[in-house]
Amino acid sequence: MIVRPHKIMLIKKNFFEFSFNDDVDNDKETIPDFEKFKSLNAAEQYYLADIYNWDDGPIVMQWIIDSPKCDKGTACKIFWSTEPDYYYDFTAETIDEYEKGVWSLLQSILKRFKENDFAKSRFKFIPAEEGYKTDWPTKFDIWEIPAELKSCVHGKKPFGFGL
Repeated sequence: MIVRPHKIMLIKKNFFEFSFNDDVDNDKETIPDFEKFKSLNAAEQYYLADIYNWDDGPIVMQWIIDSPKCDKGTACKIFWSTEPDYYYDFTAETIDEYEKGVWSLLQSILKRFKENDFAKSRFKFIPAEEGYKTDWPTKFDIWEIPAELKSCVHGKKPFGFGL
């Protein structure tokens, strides 16, 4: 599962720190090109999730989760990289407006895990090995985390050239 150099360049040019672009009008929200995103395969989506700068907001990560190509390991990686324990004390009604994007992203991941709605499970992600604590207490049923999401998704890590 190799991410080719031309795809690494496409990802870095279009989806890595895209909101930091000096050519952008500061009064407008920067959103990358969804058509270019659709050209990414599952390994390329994993790579994008691995290098993503969350200062750009959750939109591209939501695209990955909503994609039929999204691998279960990629979704696990995205879930834990959001540091979800911050959101466990909130519901849709109590979360601040500026946090709703990440909150919704997390709920999308939970829903897909609970429904076993991922086409494949080829990419490895083990939260504990990556330094994530997974046993945070939750007080709302909406934050019931499936065991597989807490423990691990087995598989291989995709890799690229020139990383």
